[in-house]
Amino acid sequence: MNLNEIKNAVQTQDREIEFKPAGTPTGMFFILRHESSKEVQAVMRAFQSKVRDLTLKRKTTAYQNLVADHEDKLRAAHVVTWRWEQGADEDEGRPEFSKKELSAMFNDSVLGYHIKKFIDEEVGSLDDFLSKSEDI
Repeated sequence: MNLNEIKNAVQTQDREIEFKPAGTPTGMFFILRHESSKEVQAVMRAFQSKVRDLTLKRKTTAYQNLVADHEDKLRAAHVVTWRWEQGADEDEGRPEFSKKELSAMFNDSVLGYHIKKFIDEEVGSLDDFLSKSEDI
């Protein structure tokens, strides 16, 4: 295998996955990107830079607040969009995707924990984002 073939073997693709809490189909599909994507890496670099600055300044409380804020920014960077099986309909509780709607979902007292956990679990495996060989 040469370098170009290796690059092709590790090229990630966005993936679509249905949100199924406790195995219950919801008709809500998230399109997620891998942590190696430029969007997720940009969030990571910004976080690391801020951590270095706060560490040098010994601002412990600010560091703790930064970590909590970073978790949702990182999750948001993983989400490309979502779609509804029945189509978006605000009146029916199926909003169009926007960063504002995603943030509201993260902050929802009932749904927030489950959506965050879902995203964390679904972006955890590199294999899920790699193209599958026809030979396998």
